[in-house]
Amino acid sequence: MDLLRLFIAIDTPEAVKHRMALLRDDLARRTRDVRWESTGKLHCTLRFLGNVERSRLGSIEQQVETAASGTSPLSLSYSGIGFFPDSTRPRIIWVGIRESGRDLSRLQEIVSGGLSALGFVPEGRPFHPHVTLGRVGGAGESRGLIGIVETRTFEHPPVIIPAVEIMQSVPRPRGSEYVVLRSIPLTGVGGISPGTPV
Repeated sequence: MDLLRLFIAIDTPEAVKHRMALLRDDLARRTRDVRWESTGKLHCTLRFLGNVERSRLGSIEQQVETAASGTSPLSLSYSGIGFFPDSTRPRIIWVGIRESGRDLSRLQEIVSGGLSALGFVPEGRPFHPHVTLGRVGGAGESRGLIGIVETRTFEHPPVIIPAVEIMQSVPRPRGSEYVVLRSIPLTGVGGISPGTPV
């Protein structure tokens, strides 16, 4: 059976990735037991699908196209750094995303609803827009890690996100690589969402 490990995401603009990479590298020099994400993997997941038969890709594309056709290009700011599930049990180090209005949240809801109609089980947790910087591997470093991260900040002014991506996670000898299978433009009526920088 031909399986693809899939997720739906919005990519992070290159200028923002560059700033995130500087933050990540600064933290990496001062911490241990964290598996840091490569620059090419810095994205915001809207819906994780897991292993999917290739034959279902067409119906997934149709659902994402429907969601994209009703959504204008997004104006997003990247702000803050923190932990999931929280700072007492740090497992994920993230940079937050702020949206103008609820366009990103609505897009995620429509995508998720369409995929649920295809039989994909909802994740069962609220959507918190973020970009994962790293995954904490051991509990021994948690206290020192928290202290270091809490001295850092991250702010990037609004940028435009023009598309939503269907992405595949491809296993490689040194870890997975993310490949864009289809980039679907956000073509909703109304132009750029409110808050766009002039």
